[in-house]
Amino acid sequence: MNPANLVTLLRIALTPLFVVAVWRAAHGVSGWPAAAMFTAIAISDIVDGRIARRLGVASSVGRVLDHGADIGFLLAALVTYVGLGAAPWWVPASIAISFAFYVLDSLRRSAARPQLVGSRLGHLGGIANYVVVGVLVGNHTVGLAWLPSLVMTLLFSAVPLYSALSILSRLRASAPAPD
Repeated sequence: MNPANLVTLLRIALTPLFVVAVWRAAHGVSGWPAAAMFTAIAISDIVDGRIARRLGVASSVGRVLDHGADIGFLLAALVTYVGLGAAPWWVPASIAISFAFYVLDSLRRSAARPQLVGSRLGHLGGIANYVVVGVLVGNHTVGLAWLPSLVMTLLFSAVPLYSALSILSRLRASAPAPD
C-alpha cells in the first residue's frame, strides 16, 4: 500500500457516503455535503496518479484500483440520479458498456501480461463523465438549477455519443492494416 493507492481508497470509501448524501438531499437535507464529497472524490482522481508517478510507485495494480474506483463512483452516482428521476437510465448504461469494452479490449491487447490499455479519447470521456456527475450535483443535489432541462438533455445525449466514439476508436485501432 502506497500513498497514491490510499488516495484512491479514499475515493472508494467516499462513494457510498456520497450516494447517501445525494439521496438525503433529495429528501430535504442540505446537498452541500454531497458537493463537498464530490469535490474530494474528483480531486482524488486527479492527484492519485500524479502522486504515484512522482513517488515512482505507479503500477498496474494501482491503475486497476484507480479505474475501478472511477467506474464504481460514476455508476453508483449516476444510478442514484436515475433512481431520483434526475438522469435517464441510458447514461450509466452507456458508460458501463464503454468501460466494459475498454476492459475487454485491454485484456485482448495485453493477453501475455494483462493490463489496462488507455486511450486519449477514453480519458477525455472519463473526464466528461465526472463533469456530468458534477453538473447533477450542482443542478439537482445542491439545487442551483443553473441549467435548464433542454441543456441537461443535451448533456445526457452526449454521453452515449462519446462512449460510442471511444468504442469505435478502439475497434479502429485494433482493425488489421489494409494490404
